[in-house]
Amino acid sequence: MHEFAIASEIVQNVLETAQQNRGGRVLSLDLEVGELAVLNDEQVTFWVQELLKGTVAEGARIRVKRVKGVVGCDDCGRRSRVRGDPRDILAPLSCPRCGSFRVRIERGKECYLRRIQLLR
Repeated sequence: MHEFAIASEIVQNVLETAQQNRGGRVLSLDLEVGELAVLNDEQVTFWVQELLKGTVAEGARIRVKRVKGVVGCDDCGRRSRVRGDPRDILAPLSCPRCGSFRVRIERGKECYLRRIQLLR
């Protein structure tokens, strides 16, 4: 139910933004989800739609853009995109250049509400 908690926060932000903008109807929202965020796009979308029912944002179009994972290597200094299937959380992340497992995730874990389109 990780997706439900994330969806709840998204909906809260959407409704607060709509209220701050004089309660305009929400037409669409754009989300950016990192491929390392361990979130299922369909589940997040489903829960956002469910939680928006009966609000000024009911029926809003939801677009999800996936953000590629990027790691930085502490041994050789290279920044690289994640190889393999990033959803396989059991697979260790390693540097494609030197093979080191001493890498840090620089991009790909985020989940942002990037844009809300309102009708005034």
